Amino acid sequence: MMKSIFFGIVALMFAAVVMQQDQASAQVTDTDAPSSTDEWNYMNRSCSAKLQDQINKEFDAAIFYMQYGAYFAQYQVNLPGFEKFFFNAASEEREHGMKLIEYALMRGQKPIDRNTFSLNFANPAARVDAEQGSVALTALKAALAKEQEVTKSIRELIKICEEDHNDYHLVDYLTGEFLEEQHQGQRDLAGKITMLSKLLRTNPKLGEFMFDKQNM
Repeated sequence: MMKSIFFGIVALMFAAVVMQQDQASAQVTDTDAPSSTDEWNYMNRSCSAKLQDQINKEFDAAIFYMQYGAYFAQYQVNLPGFEKFFFNAASEEREHGMKLIEYALMRGQKPIDRNTFSLNFANPAARVDAEQGSVALTALKAALAKEQEVTKSIRELIKICEEDHNDYHLVDYLTGEFLEEQHQGQRDLAGKITMLSKLLRTNPKLGEFMFDKQNM
């Protein structure tokens, strides 16, 4: 059941991306310099390309979290708190990706480049060895690393579009809409990692189970 739900969500995600791309296919793509007819949608090419890259990263993060959610939903693992946490995180990242697609379309840009759009479907349990005997702790640390990666990419996008090309509207949107949520998410994950680590040291056999029930 969970497997069918997982692949159903993935299929819907790709359908949404393809639909949005088809809608954008008629938009002007040469953004090196605006012509007399397309000044309204001018965005420097390097800024637009980095925006496309950020959309890619948001959907990649969504798949990353969805994989962990599916892992913890398995009957052999059965940690419903972690399952819910990672599926919610996947939904948030997908929402971020859709918001950036909508923004790109509003600016008259091509939101997705078929030549560079790719997603990672690796087995989450095989990424790294379980720390302190806990895949849950490993997952939280991997999630924090993923959030740091996404935050760094957003900062790079802001730098390219502001310092190099004075695209203040996009910069304001990213700063107000995305960065605060990124910092809050990183703080929450850091706190969860600390608490779970303490529980595992105190009671290695029950720590993960107790944390899943009380803190996720």
